[in-house]
Amino acid sequence: MGSSLTMTSDTLTPFYLGKAQVRGKLVRLSDQLDHIIKSHSYPSIVNHYLSELIAIGIVLSINTKNNGLFTLQITNGKILKMMVVDITSEGEIRACAKWDNEALEKLLMETNNAPGLTQLFENAFLVFTADLDSQVEKYQAIVELSGSTLSDCMHHFFRQSDQLATGLVVVTKSDYSLDGYSAAALILQKLPSSSEQTETENEQDEDDWITNLSLLGTITKKELLDQNLSADNLLYRLFHEREVHVLPSKNIVAKCYCSRPRIEQILVSFSEEDIKDMILDNQISVTCEFCNETYLFNDSQINEILEEKKR
Repeated sequence: MGSSLTMTSDTLTPFYLGKAQVRGKLVRLSDQLDHIIKSHSYPSIVNHYLSELIAIGIVLSINTKNNGLFTLQITNGKILKMMVVDITSEGEIRACAKWDNEALEKLLMETNNAPGLTQLFENAFLVFTADLDSQVEKYQAIVELSGSTLSDCMHHFFRQSDQLATGLVVVTKSDYSLDGYSAAALILQKLPSSSEQTETENEQDEDDWITNLSLLGTITKKELLDQNLSADNLLYRLFHEREVHVLPSKNIVAKCYCSRPRIEQILVSFSEEDIKDMILDNQISVTCEFCNETYLFNDSQINEILEEKKR
């Protein structure tokens, strides 16, 4: 079974503002993010962007109305080739990344370990997929990665695909040597105005939205990452003049749903020739890219898989 961590220090907190047609979500990650990052041996720059993508993926995905699997990924990058975050509606997350190690080391040397996003992700696309239980077909949005930060890229994504006015702040802790990895993201989205609203009411909505974005801009990295400051208190501190209503939080759990039966089904899908090519020292070894769990198949188990193909 894939790895799982069941501590509850990481949460997603939805809320809405009573003085405006605005909904929001706050995610704060520590132990669960730390578990995911430390299960890999990625370079620091990869960990930084993967941490941000995980936080963004959670506030983008999880809500109380739709059950299913959500995936946020960056793909087709020149050096950082791919990053993938899977999030279930139950709050289970897993993530992984792929990159060109030689090209990354060269870029880090050339930029004194401070490469820009466009240098790392040149030609990349941002892809969001929702596989919902209530829908027959998957929803997918694909947008060119555009911006100097992942937050900028997500604002571009919302303008191109979701077309909801959106404000987003995302932060990560940069000094990972002390007490682990942490990240946080806070998102605001303006709901569509009623067609029955007057011009004056629409203008008031716009003024309210500008005020909300201004308040969002006052949040500090320290506040977002401070585990001693509760989500309720943080949101009240920020939006108390906007009649903030905080909804029940959802726990976020680092969990991979790989398993031996799933791996067996993947192996069965390969040709007999491909399966035999995978055999090394009379066994097949398969490691999950998300959690690094390794599944070994001996001679007799391989023969069972080959028999399964014939049925």
